[in-house]
Amino acid sequence: MSRRVLGLVANIVFARLLEPGDFGLVAMAGVMLGFIEIFKDLGTGSAVVRAKSLDERLLSSVFWLNCAFGVAMTILVILLSPLMAAFYKEPRVEPILMVMAVSFVLSALSIVQGSLLTRNMAFEKLAKIELSAALLSYTIGIGAALLGAGVWSLVYQVVSNSALNTLFVWSVGRWRPRMLFAWEEIRGITSYSLNLTGYNIFYYFAQNLDKFLIGRMLGTEALGLYDLAFKLMAFPMQAISAVFTRVMTPFYAQTQDNLPRFRQAFLRVAAAIAFVTFPLMFGLLAVREQFVFTVFGDSWVDVIPLLAMFAPLAAARSVLTTTGSIYVATGHTGLQLRWGVVSNLIVFAGLAAGLHWGILGVAAGFTITSLLLMYPNFSIPFRLIGLRVTELLRALAPTFGCTVLMFVTVALVELLLTPYASRATLLGILVAVGALTYLVLTWFLNRAMLYELLATAGIRKRAPGLS
Repeated sequence: MSRRVLGLVANIVFARLLEPGDFGLVAMAGVMLGFIEIFKDLGTGSAVVRAKSLDERLLSSVFWLNCAFGVAMTILVILLSPLMAAFYKEPRVEPILMVMAVSFVLSALSIVQGSLLTRNMAFEKLAKIELSAALLSYTIGIGAALLGAGVWSLVYQVVSNSALNTLFVWSVGRWRPRMLFAWEEIRGITSYSLNLTGYNIFYYFAQNLDKFLIGRMLGTEALGLYDLAFKLMAFPMQAISAVFTRVMTPFYAQTQDNLPRFRQAFLRVAAAIAFVTFPLMFGLLAVREQFVFTVFGDSWVDVIPLLAMFAPLAAARSVLTTTGSIYVATGHTGLQLRWGVVSNLIVFAGLAAGLHWGILGVAAGFTITSLLLMYPNFSIPFRLIGLRVTELLRALAPTFGCTVLMFVTVALVELLLTPYASRATLLGILVAVGALTYLVLTWFLNRAMLYELLATAGIRKRAPGLS
């Protein structure tokens, strides 16, 4: 979580030092790099986490396979970079892609070691590794921006983060590869890992086709604005949901034969995520105008209407994201792939339909299709563990009620004080009012959830019967 907060702060600093077009250039490169990254381990990292037993032949075989793919992906990106530059009609993308491609080789070297740490639930070590790498890489990137490196400061940050993360994982992890490679070991995890990779491909397209289209049709500045809004929407999923999912996936894998315990754990995790993300994103919705002008500046004004659509969607998706761990833990990656194909094709249609109206139309297409797919996206994986959507709604109802009342309170205060306070002052007041209102409402309407989180943090003794 600290790493994601650090990333948000760093992006604010970058936004102050760079232009929207700089973000757009890196986002253009990121569309291709993110797609190629799906293939860097072909789902083998998740297979290592889920496997009931491991041996040296499997681990070493996976390691060398990942290394080979890392080298292949780096070469492929370098070869394709002129074509991508021609597609975007932006020659500056070519050298950026070539340099950022190095991150594939660097990250491939740490996939098995990182998966073993995850499997063993060594999350304290992983947290220290990733936070240290992020802190140092953002320091490098911001330092380069201050020295006038422009868009290259973002490139340096990405590459240095991959290098530092790999270095730290190797220094902490005890496992070392041997000169072993056995195809029969790879074939044993092929079905699971390829289905997972197939789903990740379609999911990736659903998440990035909007950026691909905007970059091609509307240019770097429009993409830079859209990318910043999308990052703000993705923040709760990356900072909170992804953390819970990463921690709970090995736990779910261990309890896949105990569905009552699985369901109980999932609902508690979903409620804990919502307790944080719902007020965070609805609060952002309420203060979006003051937030953008105060934090990012006047050049980012077009982000405001995008946040109006993305913020409430982000609240729902923060919980939805955790359903992926159900497919992974229960081994139903084939079902995940099939539904992913269908749902993502629907998202593609929404994006294409909205392109005619610019970035607002694309954002609207993404939002509408995502909302239409919300129920089946929950109900399909829930069937695998015997969970009903209504049970989830009951678990989230107290938090949602407190959030709505908080939003109304903040909106009323904003209406009253807007003529009398500057944007920065008003933002500070609204944040304080929102936080205080939510805490007071939680105390009266959702106290059990508050106690549960305090117990998890070790601040309060856990109630009897909970574990």
